[in-house]
Amino acid sequence: MPLLLLAVVAMLIQQTMATVAKTAIPVLFPTIAIALGTASEAVLVYTWVFACVGVLVMAGCGTFIIRFGALRMSQLGGVLMALGLGLAALAGLDYWTGIVMLALGAVLISAGSTSATPASSEILARYAPPRMAPFIFSIKQTGVPAGIAIAGALVLPLSVWIGWQAAVLVTAGVCLVIAIGLEPCRAKFDKDRNPRQKLAFGDVRETVRIVLREPDLRGMAMAAFVFVGLQAIFTNFTVVYLYEELHYGVVEAGAVLGLTTLVAVPARIFWGLVASTILPARPLLGILAAVMAVATAAMGAFSPAWAQWQVSAVCVVIAMTALSWHGVLLSEVARLAPDGAVGRLTGGVLAFGTAGQVASPLLFGALYFPFGYQAAYLAIGLPAAVVAVVMLRQHRNATPAKRTSP
Repeated sequence: MPLLLLAVVAMLIQQTMATVAKTAIPVLFPTIAIALGTASEAVLVYTWVFACVGVLVMAGCGTFIIRFGALRMSQLGGVLMALGLGLAALAGLDYWTGIVMLALGAVLISAGSTSATPASSEILARYAPPRMAPFIFSIKQTGVPAGIAIAGALVLPLSVWIGWQAAVLVTAGVCLVIAIGLEPCRAKFDKDRNPRQKLAFGDVRETVRIVLREPDLRGMAMAAFVFVGLQAIFTNFTVVYLYEELHYGVVEAGAVLGLTTLVAVPARIFWGLVASTILPARPLLGILAAVMAVATAAMGAFSPAWAQWQVSAVCVVIAMTALSWHGVLLSEVARLAPDGAVGRLTGGVLAFGTAGQVASPLLFGALYFPFGYQAAYLAIGLPAAVVAVVMLRQHRNATPAKRTSP
């Protein structure tokens, strides 16, 4: 099998499983909340803990990838996700045990899943032809909507059939199987690792400094902050929103999330192809950001009077934008990064994206509780309009591409 094809397949599987693990607890949260005796909106707290850990892991995983290899870090991520899911399955024992187990589970699942993208980007950057990089990265990133769809359309019905704890444990088992299944790829993909690389989370500061110093990377970081924040609200809160506000059943709400999210699979490939052949990355990201802003405002206007097809149509537009930009942005970061620093700088840019996961639940909750859903969705959609302007202006004032020196 050609190395590029092997890399795409292996990293697609890895990305899909990371997203299933990341999304499983939030989509099951209405059921978990009943077992805990707490409100479904507590999912925002889980998301916040997950994101805080993710910021540190994204910005600090670069030296670990260099020393152990991107493939080995992907395997370690699978093991951490399995352990985290196993702990989360204990959340139904009693209230305080449940709170502690969910918090520990969020830490481990976040550590395992957020390292997936920098690791896979490091591998793909070695083999993807520069002109087709947006298309190649977008194919790999279809694992994100595929994983969300699996969590919404399969994990939820499985929880109804065998119970939510058993469904979480099944997901954990699949994580372990995939981590072990990646082992035959290690000899090829980790042959350039540096066993003498010093390990230091202090690298976080330097990585962030580089991203903020370079205007092009800084623009990508801003876009990631806003886009990931929007994605976090959509993937982690849609089931709760439809269940609480529109009175959908849990399985019905999960099906809406899962099925509409499937649209992001062909959408990611399409946008990657567009960025590789027709429209450069930055103006394309600007257009997607503008559509995100409008669609998010529309989502805040949902009410029980809306027909399900109308709700689904808005969710489809969000899936085609807020869930479909990743390959385009990641390929642009890889283009700007020097050889050997793709994983590090991808992690640095996505650390800002994960910071968006921290900020978006706080902003959303701060406006939802006093003012309601419409104000909350407007607040998280407005920054996307700002990003649209920034991306289009950056493209207009763009200088010739250069290789950023860390």
